[in-house]
Amino acid sequence: MVLPISKLVMRVFILSLVLCIDSLLLGTTQLDAAEWHVNSPTGSDANAGSLDAPLQTLQAAINKAVEGDVIHLHPQGAVYRQAGHFRAKSGITIEGNGVTLDGADPLPDTGWELVEEGLYRRKLPRTPLDRHLLIFDGRMERMGRTQSSNSPEFPPVAQLKANQFCFENIDEKTGWLYVRGDVSKLQWSTRVNGIATSGVCERLVIRNLRARNFLNDGFNVHGDCRQLVFETIEGFDCFDEGFSAHESAECSIASGKFYGNENGIADVNQAETIYRNCEFYGNVNVDVLLIGRKHSLVDCQIINGTTASALVAGPRAGDESFSLNLERVSIETRDKQLPARVRIDGGVVTIHDCRYENVEFNAAGAKVQGDVPMAKAP
Repeated sequence: MVLPISKLVMRVFILSLVLCIDSLLLGTTQLDAAEWHVNSPTGSDANAGSLDAPLQTLQAAINKAVEGDVIHLHPQGAVYRQAGHFRAKSGITIEGNGVTLDGADPLPDTGWELVEEGLYRRKLPRTPLDRHLLIFDGRMERMGRTQSSNSPEFPPVAQLKANQFCFENIDEKTGWLYVRGDVSKLQWSTRVNGIATSGVCERLVIRNLRARNFLNDGFNVHGDCRQLVFETIEGFDCFDEGFSAHESAECSIASGKFYGNENGIADVNQAETIYRNCEFYGNVNVDVLLIGRKHSLVDCQIINGTTASALVAGPRAGDESFSLNLERVSIETRDKQLPARVRIDGGVVTIHDCRYENVEFNAAGAKVQGDVPMAKAP
């Protein structure tokens, strides 16, 4: 059937109008996307969040941001004594600009009670989780304590050595912090996580951001999370992990560094994670702990410099749906007399083009495919 010219023109016009409307609708998210600026030293949460009138806190920016928005942190390399929590948020990017989120606050030089020569105390609120980190002139001290149930008790006050501390509870809300040594330049950890998620979160991007001195994790992913991307991040000197993914989280981490924590990383439950060009070293218990569902380490380096295990992986008891891919991974130890320990307790492990130096490899119960390393260190 051949349409009259007038009807054909009308149909072309209507089709063009529909396509135009569709294009506008598709572009709505991009057109409506906002850029939020945060400057901890100079901003105010009463500001509009523009570059000229920045917010003061990351959390205020997260609360205001919606799908497609970007949060910029200023100035470059600044220290923010604050944290950020995504609660059921999606499609948001944080451009960290080299900022460090810090879980600790400075303690006053004055107001200390002298107990005896060189020993001081002050009353403080009890910390969340009853965990304790004291920072001496930039050096984190945990007094050998960990988050595990068999963590050692603080030594008696009288047995404290120089630059050591202990905390004694007074009641449900307060306690005494005892410090032997110089009480100037001290910091006390008060915040739980650096970056945290909960609820349903999708397509979050966190880049160029560091997190240190938190009572739990530098980066703590909880909830039903999908397509979370972390680029050029560092999680270090935290009481628990530098990075940890839980529940059904799906995360990609590139160019990360995780050191000085109890565990460098710990991904558990049904988490699926992939690490590319990441470094793990100097942790207390395990450098890399993977007991989630599906994990990959690609072009990564584990430098085992403490008594911690280099890599511990495998399914949780009763759950055999576990896979681990190791591709161009380097595992070595700084102490040539002490082998780096690798233990994989089950599941399917695929290994390609990896390098081991003084490594004790135990994969009993796991199905290992590819380049199987020596069972014991040379």
